[in-house]
Amino acid sequence: MMKNRIDRLFEYIAKENKNVDCVLISRATFPDINFFYFSNAKGGLFEGSFLLLYPDGGSKLFTSTMEREAAEKSGGDFEVYVFSSREERINLLKDNIKGENLGLSFSSITYLEVDKLKETFKGNLIDITKEISFTRAIKDSDEINQIKKASEITSKTFSQIPEMLRNGMTEKELSLEIEFSLRKNGASSLSYDTIAAFGPNSSLPHYESGDSKLKPSDFVLLDFAGKYNRYCTDMTRTFFFKEASSEQKKVYETVLEAQLLGLDALKPGVIARDVHNAVSKFIDDTEYKGKFIHSLGHGVGLETHDALGLSPISDYTIEENMVLTIEPGIYIPDFGGVRIEDTVVVRKGKPQILTPFTKELLII
Repeated sequence: MMKNRIDRLFEYIAKENKNVDCVLISRATFPDINFFYFSNAKGGLFEGSFLLLYPDGGSKLFTSTMEREAAEKSGGDFEVYVFSSREERINLLKDNIKGENLGLSFSSITYLEVDKLKETFKGNLIDITKEISFTRAIKDSDEINQIKKASEITSKTFSQIPEMLRNGMTEKELSLEIEFSLRKNGASSLSYDTIAAFGPNSSLPHYESGDSKLKPSDFVLLDFAGKYNRYCTDMTRTFFFKEASSEQKKVYETVLEAQLLGLDALKPGVIARDVHNAVSKFIDDTEYKGKFIHSLGHGVGLETHDALGLSPISDYTIEENMVLTIEPGIYIPDFGGVRIEDTVVVRKGKPQILTPFTKELLII
């Protein structure tokens, strides 16, 4: 499995006509999630460790004595090398980097680390951020299964929301109950900080849950998700507490129609920005023009905002087995907002929705 990921990475590198003899993935001073993608290493933090990837599909994992057992039990395709001092680490790096052109994800490494690397490696450093992003964007069956499990845990927690809502409870109180339920339902951790936004607060897309108290007729916008085996999902639903006005219902139905349109437009071979633009135009053709204020979606995987996305400047072609969110929203300051978000897998026909909880308008 890891070999297939490495092969695809070097295929993308070749397509970009970049000459790369070896790739370094480091977890030294900055925790690069790419380390876990290309190693599938489990059971450890692997701080100070690094991977070397080669064009023939081979890989070597270099780690400290502390992480030796975790590395050896991971069952990866890599060879394991252990160092017990900084000098041993440097020597292993010198001895195992091949060629004069070393590929790095410039977006995942610090200036300090590059500066130290230059003391050891005197060749050329080649940025392969884009190539790694495209490699990670296509999910294999194991990754999809992990994301699906995280999505099922999250959807189950959404189904428990009606039991949690109480008149006068605060957003923070609801957030804590949600996070406890995610863990109880099987999440290994949170994909991101829970957003619980009541009433007018729901017009802020990245609102931080506060002390606002729940009252009848409030929007209840909830954006939360759990991880499973390091894999994330992402999901948002908007509820109404006790009652909903005709205007609130109209906003909801508009967002729901926009989301369904986005799902229908997400197909292999389509340019990513065209999916966003179709949804944005639909909303702008309603009375809510200008109220959809973010991109339509993003990749999901080892990170909540994983490789690639769906925005007005996304110029790549959608491919089968990409995992993306579709999350249109309408945000009206001092009134409230609605967002409906699913995590989906791109398939040849309709996308496979991994977050199955209902999107019907719910007054609870």
